[in-house]
Amino acid sequence: MVDDREVAAALALDLGASRIRAGVVDGAGRVVARAEARTPVEAGPQGVVATSISMLRRVRDAAPAPVREGIAGVGIAAPGPLDPARGTLVEPPNMPRSFAGAALAGPIGAALGLPAALERDTHVAALAEWEFGAARGLTDFLYVTVSTGVGGAIVSGGRLLGGADGVAGELGHLLVEIDGPPCGCGGRGHLEGIASGSGIARAAGSSIAAGTAPGLGRLAARRGRGLDARDVADAEEAGDADAARIMERARRAFAESCVALVDVFNPQRIVVGGSVARNQGERWLAPARERVAAIAFSVPRARVEIVPAELGDDVGLVGALSLLRRRAEPPAPGAGRV
Repeated sequence: MVDDREVAAALALDLGASRIRAGVVDGAGRVVARAEARTPVEAGPQGVVATSISMLRRVRDAAPAPVREGIAGVGIAAPGPLDPARGTLVEPPNMPRSFAGAALAGPIGAALGLPAALERDTHVAALAEWEFGAARGLTDFLYVTVSTGVGGAIVSGGRLLGGADGVAGELGHLLVEIDGPPCGCGGRGHLEGIASGSGIARAAGSSIAAGTAPGLGRLAARRGRGLDARDVADAEEAGDADAARIMERARRAFAESCVALVDVFNPQRIVVGGSVARNQGERWLAPARERVAAIAFSVPRARVEIVPAELGDDVGLVGALSLLRRRAEPPAPGAGRV
């Protein structure tokens, strides 16, 4: 466990399905040393842990001495679902099945001689935006990230909700279409399966295979590979009608999901992060605002704001500091541990 003292600095690890980011974060939430590498998923959990430890050692050594001396622990953000109490992954849908049950916090903390705290990446991002970003001063907000997958976190009454087992808040698995496309979790028609980067890429691949998107097919042939979400978005900008259809479906799925989130949670704000949403900007957020204004219940829609996240790619690193600080606080009576 992290000592119950001021957390002056943190080692930070942001483990994603495709990239690993490591950093040192000072007490003001500034990333003062960083490293980034491809996630070597083909090496399995042990290979990813070894790479993470090496990167963390490198950034620790590169940090200014006064900050390095204040490091109180390692904060780890990783794809969910995961078990924060045991420090293990559970069944991340965008990573190979070999990662189910993989231990992260224990081996990383032991190798570095520091207490290590593991939490779902969206929870870590929400903590960062809560302390340093777009959710400062709020008691009730949702964080939604639209990137390779779609994830979320729920803050209600000043508490980050984890549920009975610490895995609540998987907002990307809201059902949008009963007979919709497959999702990485094994279900169908989930928001993540339609609006995420991987969902957009799969929709493009399916359309190309079916011969219903000739422009995208020609683009894929020129690239010599399958298309990713950025390719599809760029094709829409260039006037491709099939790309526009795929992107419009993704934006509509996100907008409809926001209506449900507003009606169910009555948040002060929905903070939206992730590369897909960030690259789309207002083109992504404006339809959600319009749909909420049109059909959400009158009381929650009058309050809620839908805004972009402020911390960008650093959110998972900055949030490591916030995570360690939360873990160092004594829990309020009757409250669960973040």
